[in-house]
Formats: sequence, structure tokens, C-alpha cells
Amino acid sequence: MAYITESQLLQYPASIQLHERALANMSANTKTASTRTTVFLSHSHTDSKFVEPAVSFLRTQGVIVYIDWKDPSMPAVTSPETARRIKARIKECRKFVMLASNNALDSRWVPWELGVADSNSQDIAILPVKPNNSDWQGNEYVGIYPRIEATANGGWGVFPPGQNTGQTLEAWLLS
Repeated sequence: MAYITESQLLQYPASIQLHERALANMSANTKTASTRTTVFLSHSHTDSKFVEPAVSFLRTQGVIVYIDWKDPSMPAVTSPETARRIKARIKECRKFVMLASNNALDSRWVPWELGVADSNSQDIAILPVKPNNSDWQGNEYVGIYPRIEATANGGWGVFPPGQNTGQTLEAWLLS
């Protein structure tokens, strides 16, 4: 098992077959303002280059992904209203995935969002993003959540903390 690297994640959209990409986009395009979002993707804005590849990665599993800065209802300037709306969106989502780069762990918002999801007893998974030439730093509190990793057979799985067996990412997202 292994964490996804920055370069693997950046190359991910290019590695998706055209048919899979069309299905993922069709699913995403059917979303309306009244549709409940399936996955809240928490991330650092300094990692914006990883967001679209992460969305593509998750969409291939058949889910819709919510990104706060793509939401036209969010305030233009960060304020307490922004926090209220993000908190509400997290509560609306069935799943919460933290795009856990080293930048995300240093963010002010990402740990707060994780705490909001945790307090709502949501299904949470950490998607560690390993720098190409160094280790993923991780963090003590992140270690209590399931993590998304590559499996020995080349797929993706969600593994409980400290365990090497889990379930497929698809099964976790759709449960």
C-alpha cells in the first residue's frame, strides 16, 4: 500500500479513459442547487493545482464532489458567513475527504473543517498526498481517521487507522 504522490495526482486526469471521463462529467453536470452533495473535499487553497485531479479521481468512483470556492453562494470575501456556509455544506455531505498535503496540515481552515466533520459523526477519510521527493508529514490528529491508499492490486482502498486491511474506495464512497 502506498500514498498517492503529487506527480501521480497531477497526472491522474490524463490517465482516465475518455469514456470514464465523460461519465464522470455527465454525473457532475446533472447536479442542481437542490442536489445533496456526496463528498466535501477539504483542501488548502495553496494546493489548488491538486484540486481538479482529486475531483477527477473521486468522480471516477461515481460521486459528486463539493468544492467551496466553486460554490457561487459563498461570500466573495472570507467572513464568519463563509464559515457558517462551509459548516452547513459539510453537514449536508454524506462523506468528507481531506486532501491531506503538507500544505493542508498547515492550513487554518482544513483542520477546522475536519473538526466540523468529526463533530457531525460523518464518514471521514484522509487522502494523503506525498511530495515527490520527500515523505508525507502527517499529523497526530490525522492518524485517527481512515486513509485512502493504493492497494497491492493497483486499486484504491480505505483503511482504518493502523490497519492494512480495509474496503475498496468505491465501496466506502457509496456506503
